[in-house]
Amino acid sequence: MKQSERRKQSSDKLINAYLELAAEEGVSALTFDKIGLRAGYSRNLAFHKFGSKSGLLDAVINHLHDSMEDVRHEADLETLSGLDALLLYCAIHFESLEEQVDIRAYIVLMSEAIATLSDVRPLFAQSHVRANTELRRLFTRGLADGSLRKDVDIEMAVMMITTQLIGMSCQFLIDPAFPVKAAGAELQSLIRNAYGTSQRIGVRNDAPPRAGATATRLRQR
Repeated sequence: MKQSERRKQSSDKLINAYLELAAEEGVSALTFDKIGLRAGYSRNLAFHKFGSKSGLLDAVINHLHDSMEDVRHEADLETLSGLDALLLYCAIHFESLEEQVDIRAYIVLMSEAIATLSDVRPLFAQSHVRANTELRRLFTRGLADGSLRKDVDIEMAVMMITTQLIGMSCQFLIDPAFPVKAAGAELQSLIRNAYGTSQRIGVRNDAPPRAGATATRLRQR
């Protein structure tokens, strides 16, 4: 294995250890000692690679965004209309929330940062800027291909979808019995009815787009 591959492998192991600990034990477990031990390395390596807990959290957030972007790419989002791409974006989020520890860990970390007024809150604000940029791109595509209404206020629509995704994710962690699949399907229906037109370009079928095997691929990362 090349040196660059070893560096990436150790970084990935440390990030995965961080996410596992966050999901299993909460933020209090996120010490460099525990992270290094879970990953099979020393505390010094974790500190050396990321410099600080905020540096490690920043790497974790970017890792999650990159993973989700890969999943959306594998789901062929670019072959869909803007509307159907938006619906599939939401489907991937909810299926990943149910089946992938990384997404649940992100919600735990974000909630802790809010509750404690932590100085890492700007990292989550920037994370949401990145997510909103992708949603804005899909809305812009939908306006261009005719699948979304021309009078849609993109900024307001993006804000509404983002808050719905975050709110439902938090509710799912609070109450594991929360019907996340049904809630996700309802959000898809609301998006279609609020923003869609009768002209749906590139529709594969009449059912709401689902992530399907993409969530499985995410679990294998």
